[in-house]
This record gives sequence, C-alpha cells and structure tokens, in this order.
Amino acid sequence: MLFDLKSGKRRRVVQVVFGFLAFIFFISFVGFGIGSGASGGLFDAIGLGGDDTSQDASAETQFQPQIDQAEAKLEKDPKDAAALEDLARYRYLAGQAQLELDDNGAATITEGTRSDWGDALDAWEKFLTTDPKEVDVQVASQLICAYVPPMCFPLSGDPGTVDFDSAAKTAELVADREPSAQSLGQLAYLQLAGGHIEEGTNTSEEAIAEASGSESKDLQKQFDKLIKQATDLQKAQEKAQKAGSEGGATPGTQLQNPFGSLGSDTGTGVPPAGP
Repeated sequence: MLFDLKSGKRRRVVQVVFGFLAFIFFISFVGFGIGSGASGGLFDAIGLGGDDTSQDASAETQFQPQIDQAEAKLEKDPKDAAALEDLARYRYLAGQAQLELDDNGAATITEGTRSDWGDALDAWEKFLTTDPKEVDVQVASQLICAYVPPMCFPLSGDPGTVDFDSAAKTAELVADREPSAQSLGQLAYLQLAGGHIEEGTNTSEEAIAEASGSESKDLQKQFDKLIKQATDLQKAQEKAQKAGSEGGATPGTQLQNPFGSLGSDTGTGVPPAGP
C-alpha cells in the first residue's frame, strides 16, 4: 500500500501501514546511540549532536563553492564517483542549512531544503550505480536523513515524502562497513518501517547480539514491541485488502495516512519523537 505524501522535484512513496512505525522508539535507542558503545549516535553523524540545534539559513551559500566544484568535475565525467559523493554531501548540507527552526527546535522543511535534498539524493543514487569501492559512512548517514527526515529531525510541519526502502539500502552500506548495535539497529528499524518484517527481525537480532549487558536487554524489549507493531499492522493491511477485493471496501481504498493530524496543523506531521 503506497502513499505519495507530497509531489515535488522527486516523487517518493511511503508504505502507509508502516509509515509511523517506531518513531517514538527510534530517537531513544538509535538517535542518541543507546545500545552502542559510540557516543552521540546518528545525530552526531549528521551534525546535530550537542545542545546547539540552531541553523543559519544564510549558511546555505557557504557550500556553493564545493557544489560548483563537484558539478564541474561531473561535466567532464558524469560517472566520477568522488564528485558524485561530494555533490550528495554538500547538497545535503545546503538543504539542512535551509531548515527553519522554531523556538522549540522543531524544524520546517522549506522548499529550498526539498530542492537541495532532492539533488543530493539524485547524486547519491548515481554514486551508488558506480559500484564505489569506498563509501563515506557520514555522508551515507546524512542521506538516510534526506530519505526519511522525521527520523532525524523533530518536525513542526509537512515531512514531505519518505522512502524507507532506499534509506534501508543506504543504511545497509553503513552497517556493512561499521557493524554495531547502533548501525544494525538503524537498519532493522528501516526494514521494519518499510514492511520487511522478516529482514528487520533478523537484523534486529544482529543488533542485539552486538550490544552488551543492559543495553542488549533494552534493545530486545524495544524491538519486541516494534516487531509486534509491524506484524499487527501487516495483518490489518492484509485484512483491509481482502475486504476491498470482496466488496467490503471500495477497490483501491488506502489505509489512513498515519502522518495525518499527528504533530502538525497540516495533517501531515509525525508522532512526537521519543517516549
């Protein structure tokens, strides 16, 4: 069941029935590095660690020289892997600099952010087609945030479109290169959120195995809840689809958009992050 949350430069889809899965769990056990020996976690990787979460919109221009340099290289060689990765990095940072934060630190994704992140994802996907020997895991982590913004930023408005499957593919690159409870937990979350329950369950077991002591037990509890939610929602989806095919619902009717009326006056926000 697919749902396009917002049309734009890139049309992306979200599996509705899994769209809201575990945002309330994600921030606590992956975003802040719980379950891993690393400090900071994903937020440090994307430049959100620490107390200062403010962004200066004018900072977007500071990345233009790097963007111009990468684009110039790509004019000569469209398959220049290093240039594509640089373009993805600096387009992402330019977009992040254009987020508008309110007094509580909640972000609004501006049209400038959408445009730059769309270009970043285009460059990243072209980069992946080059079968690169080296992948910068920090850049990969940043692009995961562009695929699924609510996973990384507390949002006050429309999250736009999210793409769990593409984010999971990128997260897999990170986990392959730096396997840890954190990176594997992130991958498991994205797989479950995309509706791939068996894959997510297997990856969650790997994440739990990488953790130790109480952290392992905490991850086990949180993934148990997550997997149950995913399984229950999948059954609900199958039931709704069956009802539709039998005339119990209008054919083509989709399940309710999980982002609707949660955390936003626009009806496209996300549940509040963290318990």
